[in-house]
Amino acid sequence: MYGGNVRTRMRDHLDVANSVRSDPRRLRAARRAAFPVVRARRPARGRYHPASAADVRAALESFGESAYYGVNLIALVPARSTNDRLVLGSLIGPGHIELYDQPRPPWRLGETLSDPDRARVAAAGAIVETDGVIDWPNDTLRRFMIAYVLTHELGHHVLQHERRVRGKRAARTRDHEARADAIAAELRGRLAWS
Repeated sequence: MYGGNVRTRMRDHLDVANSVRSDPRRLRAARRAAFPVVRARRPARGRYHPASAADVRAALESFGESAYYGVNLIALVPARSTNDRLVLGSLIGPGHIELYDQPRPPWRLGETLSDPDRARVAAAGAIVETDGVIDWPNDTLRRFMIAYVLTHELGHHVLQHERRVRGKRAARTRDHEARADAIAAELRGRLAWS
């Protein structure tokens, strides 16, 4: 049984309930979020970064502190080798997101996209052909990298950051992917495209 009188127990409970760690993410972010460093490395030969470091910074400003709270670095880097798999971005570790350079459009994937992937890139403005060819007219690939790839990785970051703050394991699950997509959709709504 817990010792002490009722008044002491009540005061202890209130101190915990009103602690800084129990504040909602948006309040903690407003107090402590530091704008992440955004760096761009030279893309590999024949590839490019569809979204620039300036595009990423502008998007982060649109998303607000609660989206980037805990992110230290967003790096635009050459894609990691993945056995010919198309990679777009990744949450590398706590507070570190990478967005990868891409081949110039049109992309010739050599395989047909799944229906959800096809719908996602079409919603971003891509022209998807049945034989695995995807074209990105105008600045649609730039927008896709910000509105879908960056937001999805920020969704993973938010979920894992919150789990670590609560002292829980930060493993990815199917539900985690769905929640990251939901956070990405919310962040897309905050974008102020110029």
